[in-house]
Amino acid sequence: MVIRGTSHAAVMKIPWLTICSVLPILLAMQTLSRGPSAATSAVDDSARAHVDDAYGVVVPEDSAGSRTGRLLGSAVLLYLAVTTLMVTWAPFNFASHPQHGVTSIWTWSDLILNVVMFVPLGLFCQSVVWREKRTPWWMVGVAGAAFSAGIEAGQLFLPDRFTSLFDVITNGVGAAIGARTYVALRPRISLGAGTVSVLALDLPLTGLVILLIPLLWASGFGSEGSSRVWLMLPVAAFGGGLLGAVHGAYLDHTGRVRRSLMLLASALWFVVAALPGASGQWDVLLAGATLAVGTAWLRSYSASRARMRDGAQRVELPTLRLVLPLFAVYLVLSALWPLDAVDGEWRAAFALSPARADLSRALLMRAIEYLAALTVVGYVTAELYGRSNAPWSGMVARVLLPAVTVVVLIEVARGWHTMQGASGALGLLGVGASLFGGWLYHLQRDHVRTLLGRRSAPRSTHDQR
Repeated sequence: MVIRGTSHAAVMKIPWLTICSVLPILLAMQTLSRGPSAATSAVDDSARAHVDDAYGVVVPEDSAGSRTGRLLGSAVLLYLAVTTLMVTWAPFNFASHPQHGVTSIWTWSDLILNVVMFVPLGLFCQSVVWREKRTPWWMVGVAGAAFSAGIEAGQLFLPDRFTSLFDVITNGVGAAIGARTYVALRPRISLGAGTVSVLALDLPLTGLVILLIPLLWASGFGSEGSSRVWLMLPVAAFGGGLLGAVHGAYLDHTGRVRRSLMLLASALWFVVAALPGASGQWDVLLAGATLAVGTAWLRSYSASRARMRDGAQRVELPTLRLVLPLFAVYLVLSALWPLDAVDGEWRAAFALSPARADLSRALLMRAIEYLAALTVVGYVTAELYGRSNAPWSGMVARVLLPAVTVVVLIEVARGWHTMQGASGALGLLGVGASLFGGWLYHLQRDHVRTLLGRRSAPRSTHDQR
């Protein structure tokens, strides 16, 4: 699809439509995530705390209700929501008035894709708003339907899209399924008795797995069924390695999550994340799921053996050293694909696509994918400095320098590309995306610090007695 006559008035509608679409989910989160009652808060934290022996971190039962937990969860959930808007509204050729009415046409493919795409949103939303079983999973489904209604309202102004109540219902069902899945799995995937789930982003490797979901969405949509869709495979192996490390280091010894269940979860993670953009590419989905399972098994086995041999150890840095080359290969190939589209002319401009006069939907999706990948780069860079106690202002330079280096190298190489060109605007957005990824990690680290602070109070009280 090509943008045709996108007016200034249409472009100005984008921020307002985004606000109107995200507002329902933010209001729902505010309603669902009200803290526990005074009676609940009065319970001694020491009775509900658990020390993770690898981190030395205490995770109280209501840790997700802390200010840092809400801020972290809300930031990631908002990131997923905005990415959903981007992939469903591209290429943003909004008209000044509605272009069509509401359709009742649907297919079985629509049903499956609508449900699957909202499962991650529902699952993570439930992990954010969970408060001592006071939030029913079906309320997250209602919030998902409200968010979907905002998306469908925006599509009334898009001539290339169609508005459907069927989409609202199936998206809501997908969010409800995700929320219900979280409720069912939470007792199994906790770090220990009385702790918050790993999926609440208390572990940095889990945060990376979640950030890969919108990346796979955009990668699939940007490939449009071409051979480029096979670039999902390094991401599948990368995510599988992260999930395997989390299982081997933190879950396997508890006996609540068998390795076979973790391998199934790794396959489902990739399929759910890749299916919206790779619908019908069953060979890619099968190969990606197989790679995710294989790397998850290898990393889970090695991390579990290391734990039995050496005791509890942090696995983040060793795991990143093993799997980061996979992501680096994906980043280079995706930014320069197709590799043979090179001539002797170097192109550069501030436009998003200097080599093309018009932006197609595929090119916009690849730009979104590029920004999502650089968000991961920023998160990983901050994680490499994760043991530093510097505030975010002190970490900015550490994230900024690698981000600028990566962006400059990629944009210089893309300048020779006949389909891309070196883009100043995309480069600046990429640096901003990396800083956002680093900030997300900083929120995660702040949350862990809060949990550590809660540990000190019960100990001091006990010592005084």
